[in-house]
Amino acid sequence: MRWVHALGAAVAATTLVGSVAHATLSLNLVQIPVDPAAANAISSNTVRTYQLRVTQAGEKWNVGSMKVTLAASPKLSGYFYAASGAAHDNVLDRNQNFGTYNSTQAEFYDTWVSTPAFQATPDGTTQGNHLNVVGSSDFPNPGALPNAPTVPVNTGTANSNGNNQTLDIVWGDQDGNHGPGDGTYTVAQFTIVGNTGAFIRGYSGTTASGNSPVFFPNNGTGAIAAASQGTMYLPIRGDVDLDGFANQNDLNTVLGRFNKPGTPAQGDLNADGFTNQIDLNLVLTSFGNGIGAPPAGALGALVPEPTIGGLVLGGMLAGFARRRNRQ
Repeated sequence: MRWVHALGAAVAATTLVGSVAHATLSLNLVQIPVDPAAANAISSNTVRTYQLRVTQAGEKWNVGSMKVTLAASPKLSGYFYAASGAAHDNVLDRNQNFGTYNSTQAEFYDTWVSTPAFQATPDGTTQGNHLNVVGSSDFPNPGALPNAPTVPVNTGTANSNGNNQTLDIVWGDQDGNHGPGDGTYTVAQFTIVGNTGAFIRGYSGTTASGNSPVFFPNNGTGAIAAASQGTMYLPIRGDVDLDGFANQNDLNTVLGRFNKPGTPAQGDLNADGFTNQIDLNLVLTSFGNGIGAPPAGALGALVPEPTIGGLVLGGMLAGFARRRNRQ
């Protein structure tokens, strides 16, 4: 039995192994702190960074597919940051010189996708190898032929409101079975400039999981908790409880933890380890904002066997591979 999806058909087609039938893979969205000097270099507006991490046990991650568009309204605006100059790959959404930057530099907070080659406790110093990008997301129907991917770019006025608002991509390990063993690894990073947020919709593929995609978990509360499987909430600024609104509940949480150590769920909205005046200001300047209801939609299933579509996609892959960043 083989994986057959947009990346698997064209690249990996990883053989499932009976001995890992009970293996697991889970996904989580984690906010990391942004150094104030780096944030100032990126923008005078609020800068927040989130990482999509996979925890693998007994199996290996080999593909990710997601589509996300930042919310835009009279009260919500912003963009995904793409690092300047040669740091950001405008085709593969990869940070090309990742290991040379530290957390005080703006380039460290680039928006990118990767494969699992980070440390078990990620500190952002090593980026994954064997990266291939084969097209746009095929969510909610894994195996559908994709178009060209949409990724943030650093050309012209791209890093500004009204630009770099969509990430629509299928990516993964070109050899299907590379990467380290059990542990937690980062496979994507999102840096948002502004007060906006989004719903990330997609899945990850593994070498086991009963030949089924592992859809992104629902991490929201309130109305967002009713979102369909495969929908993950990238929160708007000031939304502590992840219900889609910056309101009195969030303000109460911050005030209840004021000047105490905290986590994002305890009002630490910039992930610096403390709930304080900075976090209070983030809620107050966003008070009353909301993102609305998440999108609905049924999920598809993996296609049963490779078809002529897989061969066409293989041609697409070859085109991308020629432009792929040197490993």
